[in-house]
Amino acid sequence: MKAFPKLPNMEFGTTPKEMAQERTALVLQASVFDAENDCSMCSKRNPPCPGPSIKWIQCDSCNRWFHDQCVQRDTPQLEDGDPRECCFCKA
Repeated sequence: MKAFPKLPNMEFGTTPKEMAQERTALVLQASVFDAENDCSMCSKRNPPCPGPSIKWIQCDSCNRWFHDQCVQRDTPQLEDGDPRECCFCKA
């Protein structure tokens, strides 16, 4: 039994919301995702399809950043004055 590592303290609520929050926290702790420099959709610094320039869009609700290609928004859609909500906030 000494060969096994000590189990972490796992105290959290069991409501669906509490469990979802705990899963999110565990994933973020183990992640190498850099929220300041990586797209929240594809998790990469550069967009998946090369283009003339990299355009970034910030969600007005959660403040996450996305490549315009990843959220499939173009310049006319962004200039119409509608709030910029990501797919995570719209759901």
